[in-house]
Amino acid sequence: AMSLAMEGFAVGGILLVPALVWAIDPEQPDRLGWRLTAAIIGLAVIVLAFPVSQLVRNRPEDYGEVPDGRAARARLERSTEAGAPRVQGPEYTWQEALRTRSFWVITIGHACSSVVIVTLTVHLGPMLTDRGFSLPTVGWVVATYTGVGAIFTLIGGYIGDRVPIRWALFGFSVIQSAAVVVILFAETAAAVYLFAVVFGIGFGGRTPLTSAIRGVYFGRRAFASITGVSMIPMNIMMLVFPLFAGIMFDLKGNYNIPFGALAVVSFFGAALFLLLKEPQPQASDQV
Repeated sequence: AMSLAMEGFAVGGILLVPALVWAIDPEQPDRLGWRLTAAIIGLAVIVLAFPVSQLVRNRPEDYGEVPDGRAARARLERSTEAGAPRVQGPEYTWQEALRTRSFWVITIGHACSSVVIVTLTVHLGPMLTDRGFSLPTVGWVVATYTGVGAIFTLIGGYIGDRVPIRWALFGFSVIQSAAVVVILFAETAAAVYLFAVVFGIGFGGRTPLTSAIRGVYFGRRAFASITGVSMIPMNIMMLVFPLFAGIMFDLKGNYNIPFGALAVVSFFGAALFLLLKEPQPQASDQV
């Protein structure tokens, strides 16, 4: 379910990135340009965000859905007086989750993996154009890894439902890390597109799992709060690393040091997922 929900990101990347590259191409003065393009995107978000948000519900039960196809009667019998379903498995509050080892392993592992995404978002274009690739080529590279990622988002969700999720996360995170090594040394179009394919496999398969794993380990009672709290250290890393990459490029004239460090951080994050144990009841997983 998480992988299906995230397909929207992938579809947007496949369709919009080439269109944006076409619209802002500086070598074509008759195009829209980045200012008008940004204004159109901002207006579209303002117009569409509120009505689309009204389609979202808090629980599957709000749609009449129940876990594993259980009958509505059984659902009602297991519901609380307030209508919240009683489900099996761990059901942590965010305060309880903070006291667990698993929370911090997941948070740091997710941060180390996600810092790759934001750093590439900021620096992939300058890195490739600095190596002589055109802006349209950059756009097609992004569209390629987004398209591959769309496929592997579904595959990652499928695998995560059938093997221990920590093992699936480790595998896809290693593939994502390997892609960083590929782009670090890529000087030809073939190598750049190889990066796009490998990166699409890694980040596409990893993305739904890093969100779903919090539900597996902590339940859905406080899923949003637990996710939000864990985003604090992750956002700090995502703020710092792109700045570090930019500063190092200004000092050294290339991305070798920051992208080498990025590969190490990404591999470290992948290894952290191996430290996770099976999901534990609240009382046995405290630090």
